Amino acid sequence: MKQYLWLGYLLVMSPIVTADVLWMHNGDRLTGTIENVSDSQVRITLPYGSTITVKRSALKRWRLTNEDKPKPTVKTGMKFLTFAPDDLHAWIWTGSSDLNVKLKHTQTKTNNVNIKGNVEVSSLEWRYSLDGEYIYETANNLTNSHEYQLKPMLDFFFDQHWFLRSGIDVNYKMLASRYMDLDYAIGPGYRFWNDKRHRLELMIQAGLARSYFEEGYWDTTNIKIFDERIINYPLLNVGWDYRQPLRVWQENIEIFSKGGYKRFIAQPSSYLTRERLMKGSIGLRYYFNHHVRLSLSSDLDWEDMHLNINDSDISIDNREWRHYLSLGASF
Repeated sequence: MKQYLWLGYLLVMSPIVTADVLWMHNGDRLTGTIENVSDSQVRITLPYGSTITVKRSALKRWRLTNEDKPKPTVKTGMKFLTFAPDDLHAWIWTGSSDLNVKLKHTQTKTNNVNIKGNVEVSSLEWRYSLDGEYIYETANNLTNSHEYQLKPMLDFFFDQHWFLRSGIDVNYKMLASRYMDLDYAIGPGYRFWNDKRHRLELMIQAGLARSYFEEGYWDTTNIKIFDERIINYPLLNVGWDYRQPLRVWQENIEIFSKGGYKRFIAQPSSYLTRERLMKGSIGLRYYFNHHVRLSLSSDLDWEDMHLNINDSDISIDNREWRHYLSLGASF
């Protein structure tokens, strides 16, 4: 008789023991069988037959009994490494790249190459991102611009929305006397939403900007504005990262914008005032499939400075727009 009781107990409890599990941010837990996973919701069938749908933004993590099922969390991307079966320490790896090449041979021969890339590795607790860009422009066999930019960033998440970001912004210009700008900033950020196709994040940071000039450059100018080759500027930075599919053509079109606005709060020289710096991009992407896309974007690089000589205020407004039609891929 006891054997039949134990057998009946195991038959009743087996759906729960082998069930998938959802953990919510509010502390609730659901067990059952996950039937469907989309970018916005998860559908799970409970042990006694009823089926409910849960928004993915409400999920903290989950555990699947079938290892062949997809295991996305609030992020999507390629599963890179897992330390635990409940995905608490799963690493999600995403990335993208875009290539633009312009060859124009008329009265002026121009050859322009622009390559952009992004790699992101993240878990529920932290995220590492690396943005990069390479620019090469020539006109009549003379190089006008040859530079690259790297921006590594590290985020630590306190909860679903708040995080702390520290980042370095490196801009190396091979043809300029001010050949490198190196900025470091740290501060809080707020994430409104985030997955592979939806993101809105705002950051406010404080830090230090360093400008590197060639050795002996200030000795060649009429007025020695600086005594040092490396110039430091304390700064405040406001950054943003936004992307959102448009509800047209089966959401194959995406609008995006990303950048930062820096305000310099102290000046090391009375001759030169460096007011602000803004770098950002805005545009549209059309996805042929989940990986291949066509991008139309505009990039703004604007630096506002003033030269103060003999009680005269001379504005130095370095503003450059670049417009790109690029072919890219993402994963």
